[in-house]
Amino acid sequence: MHRFIYTSTAVAPLSDQQLADIAGACHRNNRRAGLSGLLVMHKGKFLHVLEGEESRIRMVCDRIQHDRRHRDFKVIEVASIDERAFSRFTVVHETPQKLPLLGGETVLPLSALLPSNSKERGAVTSVRKAVRDFLASFSVLLAA
Repeated sequence: MHRFIYTSTAVAPLSDQQLADIAGACHRNNRRAGLSGLLVMHKGKFLHVLEGEESRIRMVCDRIQHDRRHRDFKVIEVASIDERAFSRFTVVHETPQKLPLLGGETVLPLSALLPSNSKERGAVTSVRKAVRDFLASFSVLLAA
């Protein structure tokens, strides 16, 4: 089993519908591939944690890297793992109630990640650090 963590930036501002489409596609594709993890979407930036079989992660990442909506694809971690940090796939967005989701997606508000001891940050130290560093890269985390 493997873990792959990356960050990327949207090439242009994304509408709530576009973000919902991304969240829905990630949820469906990752569930179908047997991948768990986390996708955090905030202010045009993405943190994506994928866990599962290496070949399936490679397939998903290849598709993501060629998605013209992303730039600045930066790999944070590639590791062989014995256990997953996440039991399911979760999407985190500042205001999930604004996302017109198709159904079935697990979507949490960004505030669910803010307590440093939040279980939503994952069960593995390196993943928790990646989430912490991603959140720390913003001067403002929540909209006024």
